[in-house]
Amino acid sequence: MMLSELVNVEGYSDWIRLVAEFTLKSLQSWQWASSSVYYLLGLWSQLVTSVPYLKADAPSLLDEFVPKISEGFITSRFDSVQAPPQDDLSENPLDNVDLLQDQLDCFPYLCRFQYERSSLFIINILEPILLLYTEKAQHQISDKNELSVIEAKLAWIVHIVAAILKIKQCSGCSRYGELSKQRLDQAILTFFQNFRKSYVGDQAMHSSKLYGRLSELLGLQDHLQALNVIVGKIATNLKCYTESEEVIDHTLSLFLELASGYMTGKLLMKLDTVKFIVANHTREHFPFLHENRCSRSRTTFYYTIGWLIFMEDSPVKFKSSMDPPLQVFISLESIPDAMFRTDAVK
Repeated sequence: MMLSELVNVEGYSDWIRLVAEFTLKSLQSWQWASSSVYYLLGLWSQLVTSVPYLKADAPSLLDEFVPKISEGFITSRFDSVQAPPQDDLSENPLDNVDLLQDQLDCFPYLCRFQYERSSLFIINILEPILLLYTEKAQHQISDKNELSVIEAKLAWIVHIVAAILKIKQCSGCSRYGELSKQRLDQAILTFFQNFRKSYVGDQAMHSSKLYGRLSELLGLQDHLQALNVIVGKIATNLKCYTESEEVIDHTLSLFLELASGYMTGKLLMKLDTVKFIVANHTREHFPFLHENRCSRSRTTFYYTIGWLIFMEDSPVKFKSSMDPPLQVFISLESIPDAMFRTDAVK
C-alpha cells in the first residue's frame, strides 16, 4: 500500500504514533533489538521517500515523528558505547561491519527528510565532543577508558555523516510525482527512441549535417555524445521515479533497446554513466528496485545489465557487477529462517 493510500486509512494517526513509539523503544534497547532496528529504519525510509509523491490532503505526521527517530538513533548509538564492554567484540556494532552497514543503509533517508534540523542536531552534539577530545588528547595522563568512549562516539558520527553523504538528493525530484511531469518525460523517451533509430546505432543514418548542427547548438559532435545524453536521462529517471511504473517501464524499454543493438551496446560500455549503473545496481541508487510492484521492471533492469556485462569477456567487469548482490546474500545469511516470510526480507 502506498503512503498516499495509507494516510487515508482509518486509524493511520494512531498506527504511525505507535510505530514511532515502538521504534524509539527499540533504539533504546540496542542490546537486544539490533536486528529489529534494521527493519524499522527500512520502514521509515520507505515512508519518507514516498512523501514527494503524496497527493492526499490527510497529514502524514512524518514531520513530527521522523526527526525524533533520527535523533533517537544517534543518541542510542552513543548509549551503546558508554555501556560496559562486552567480552565478544562482535557485540559492538562498530566491530560488526555487516550490522553497521545494514543500520546505516536506511538511516540517511531519515536525515535527508529534514536535512537542516538533522544537520544542526549532529553539529550540536559533535562540537562539545570534539572540544573534549582535543582537551583530553593533550593530556597524557587522561583516563584511557574515557578517551575510548569519546573516540567511539566520534566513530559513530563519522560513519553517520559518511552514510548521509553517500546518498544524493535528486534536485527537483518532487516534480516526478506530478502527472504533467510524467507525460513530459514519456514524450522525451519517445523522442529518444525515434532519434536512436534514425541517427544512433546499427541501422542509423549518420547525417553529417545533423551532427554538424547539433555540435553548433549543443556541443554534440557525434553519436557517442548524443548517446551519453540519452543515457543520462535514463539514469535520472531510474533514480527519481518510484511511483510511476509507466515511466519506469518506458525508460527501461529504451535502455534495453540500446543495450540490445550490437553497435549501441558496445558504445554504452564506453560511457561512465553506464559503468556506474553496472557496478552500483542497488536500491540506494535506484529506489524503484525496492518497490514490490516493480518486480517486472526489476527483471528488465537486471536483464539489461546482464546483457551489457556479457557483451565482452571481462572477468573483472563481471566480478565488480556481482558485488551488490553478493552483499545482499551476505546480509541474508545472518537473518533467522523465521524472518524470511516477512515483507522486509522479501
